[in-house]
Amino acid sequence: MDPFPKPRERRRPWGALLTAAGLLLIPPGALHAEEAASLPAHPLPAAVVDSLPMALDPDARQQLLTLGSCSSFFQEQPRADLCPSPDAAGDILRTLDAAHPNIGIQTLVAEPMPARLGARTDRGLRLYNLLHQFRTMEGIQYFSAGHGRMRVFCTASHVVKGPDDRAMLQDPQYRAIEAAHDLFVEQDDSTFGRTLYAVNVKGLKGDAIELTMSNVEQVRYGILPVLKPGALKLTLVVQPSADGRSLFFYGNVGVRAVRLFGMENRVRTSFCNRLIALYNWVAQQAALA
Repeated sequence: MDPFPKPRERRRPWGALLTAAGLLLIPPGALHAEEAASLPAHPLPAAVVDSLPMALDPDARQQLLTLGSCSSFFQEQPRADLCPSPDAAGDILRTLDAAHPNIGIQTLVAEPMPARLGARTDRGLRLYNLLHQFRTMEGIQYFSAGHGRMRVFCTASHVVKGPDDRAMLQDPQYRAIEAAHDLFVEQDDSTFGRTLYAVNVKGLKGDAIELTMSNVEQVRYGILPVLKPGALKLTLVVQPSADGRSLFFYGNVGVRAVRLFGMENRVRTSFCNRLIALYNWVAQQAALA
C-alpha cells in the first residue's frame, strides 16, 4: 500500500494486506470509477443482479449492471451488505464487530463462469481446492499507488504447521467440502515482509466458499509496529450465481490501527488495488479448473 516513505530495501508482511490503510480515517462511500479502473468490465444482466439475496442500494445495483463490480468503504461501523452469501455476511459482521475495526472496504465483482469450471459436475469441490492453493499467490501483482507501477504482491506463500512450528507444508487437497477447518499460512509481502495468518475456510449454502485470514503476530513496517495481533480481518467469498452463468467474488477487509492523516487518496487506491490483486488470483485459479 506504500503510504510511507520507502525505507532501505528489505522485505516486509502482506497480511498487513491493507494495513497502512487501516491507519487512516477515510470517509465511507462508494469507490470512484477511476479508482476501480483496473477491474474487468463485465456488465451483469438485470436478472442476475436482481437474483442476488441482498438488498442493493440504487448506486450499487447500477454499478453491477454497467461494470459487473462495486465497492464501498466503511468507517467504525462494519458493513457486509455487498456479500452474495447471507451466511458469510453474518460471519463477517460477527468477526468485525468483535475486532472493532476503525476502517474497512468491501468489493463485489462478477464475471462470466469459466467454461471448464461451469461444465464440471464437481465444480464446487474443484473451486474449493483451488482456493487452498496458497503457493499460487506467489508472484501475483498489484498496482502500487506509492511507486506508481505494478509490484509483486506476495513473494512467498505457504501453509505451515502452526505458530510454534513454521515447517512448510504442501497445499492441502480435499475429497469433500468441509463445513469448516482451520490452518496457518505464512506469507511474505513486498511491502511489509513476512508474517503468519490464521486461516478459516467454510463451505456454505449455495456453493459459497468463505476464506477468512487474520494476522497472528504483530505487523511491522521496518521497526514501526502498525498492527497488533488479530487487528486485520480479511474475508474472501467465492460463489456461483443462481443460474450458474456467473462467478461472484467478494472481498471484505477490516483493520484496527492507529490513525494518521493526510494520505487518504493514496490509501483508498491501495485498498482497492490489493483487493483487485486477490480477485485476479481467484479468477486465475477458477480459469484453471
